[in-house]
Amino acid sequence: MYLFAAVSTNTMVKLVRIITCSLSSIIYVSSFAIPHHKRRITSSLNAADKEQQLHLLTFDLDDTIFPITPVVNDANIAQLNTLQSKFGYTNACNQEIIAASKQIRTELRETNTSITYTDLRKLSIKREIERVSGIQSSIIDTSIIDYTFNAWLTERHASADRNIYPHTISALQNIKEQYPNCIVGAITNGRGNPLDMPSIATFFDFCVSGEDDGVFPQRKPEKGIYEAALRTYNDLQQVQEDSTFNWIHVGDDLANDVGASAACGAKAVWFKMEDEDDDEIPLWSTATKEEREKREALDQMAKKHVSASICSLKELPDAIVQVQKI
Repeated sequence: MYLFAAVSTNTMVKLVRIITCSLSSIIYVSSFAIPHHKRRITSSLNAADKEQQLHLLTFDLDDTIFPITPVVNDANIAQLNTLQSKFGYTNACNQEIIAASKQIRTELRETNTSITYTDLRKLSIKREIERVSGIQSSIIDTSIIDYTFNAWLTERHASADRNIYPHTISALQNIKEQYPNCIVGAITNGRGNPLDMPSIATFFDFCVSGEDDGVFPQRKPEKGIYEAALRTYNDLQQVQEDSTFNWIHVGDDLANDVGASAACGAKAVWFKMEDEDDDEIPLWSTATKEEREKREALDQMAKKHVSASICSLKELPDAIVQVQKI
């Protein structure tokens, strides 16, 4: 008390300013001494932001990002052109290749043997070459089969890129802007891959296929393919999150996409176009009547897991907001 009493008013003011500036510097420096990703802000606004954070968004591809029927039709035309024009099998026929696929599936079903779609198509191409050429299967040049399959696959991606559903790109742009840290992936049973589709490749971080090593034969609606996607997500994320994991899956198939993803922890958005005919069977489908009936039963059970339903991808950004409130 006596010390401060002896100090002049001007001196006291200077001392207060020095102490205030020193404390401000300490606080300023301390804030930068904490790594950015480890900072914790406890305001109510930040807590709300965390609740709305989207960690993982996954998509089915066929009939979700693009219509599969025209895509496969285009790929089949490329396949046939390759056999006829490149290799001279002028009598080759796509209908015969499809018939061969169904016959192979029947044969394998009798021995309870699984086969990838890639191997099924290559075997079908091989049988068609055998049919039109009379060459024994054992001496057919496998490089011709591989070349023809690659022509089919290349056109499949090209056609998918040309036939992307309206609003897909704008929806993906909107979502990336709204959730910049969200990892976006594709989960598909077949050979489609958005990373091979230039118009949307930049929006996707990964693709998991039912054909992948470590996945097959655990394709949809089995859990294995979704578990593989979650492992990929864990490998890709840069910082371990401390908030509740928020994963949304979007797809057109009730059993494969809605029910199966929900069983693995996702919130499912069902994409169903208004003019879609559920009873229409694609000409290239090799599913049996029994398999279709089993699928219909799974579809009915999956309906209870629909978190949101959309008929256009332009509705997806709003649907994501609503789903996160559930």
